[in-house]
Amino acid sequence: MSDFLPASVSIAGAFLLGSLPFAYWVARAVAGIDIRLAGSGNPGALNVYRQVGGKAALAVVLLDVAKGAVAVLLPRWLGAPEPVLYLAAFTAVAGHNWSVFLGLRGGKGAATVAGISLTLLPLLTVVVVPFLALALMMTKNAVVSIALTFILLNVLTIATAQPLAQIGLCMGLSILVAGTHLYRAGAQIVPAVKEKRWTDITRVE
Repeated sequence: MSDFLPASVSIAGAFLLGSLPFAYWVARAVAGIDIRLAGSGNPGALNVYRQVGGKAALAVVLLDVAKGAVAVLLPRWLGAPEPVLYLAAFTAVAGHNWSVFLGLRGGKGAATVAGISLTLLPLLTVVVVPFLALALMMTKNAVVSIALTFILLNVLTIATAQPLAQIGLCMGLSILVAGTHLYRAGAQIVPAVKEKRWTDITRVE
């Protein structure tokens, strides 16, 4: 019973942190636009980059990374049991993807996952960041680059014999991000697959 309060606060706090719609707020503050009505309509850093600019997008990425990090640090600060930390990680990404401040709309959660990964697997996360930068330079495609980076992070988590819980968390969050993307972009992806427009599939936000 003594763990109930810190666990409850951790999970609720993680969801609220994840729900903070920085892409929406930054786009409003910098350009006066509703990012949900511009470009792809996705309230995430990539759409902010395309509609507002690099500095605004960088601010969104850093803020989303920070909220992911704080979300998993919160259970430790409150002395909650270790399993609560993993549940808080999922809850933070769910909050980002279905923000209560945006009527249960949100981004895909990649930057929030990066913050979680940086906190729980700092060395591996630092290793994959240059890979992400290189992939972006070579492919000029953010969706493909992020997908490859997630795959590499999962491979490294297994290859370096991280605890089973860490491996499961990494895989689970990757599936959550990918599943959210596929679910929301399904209306664009399915026709592209049928028509074998493979390049178009990789550019769907």
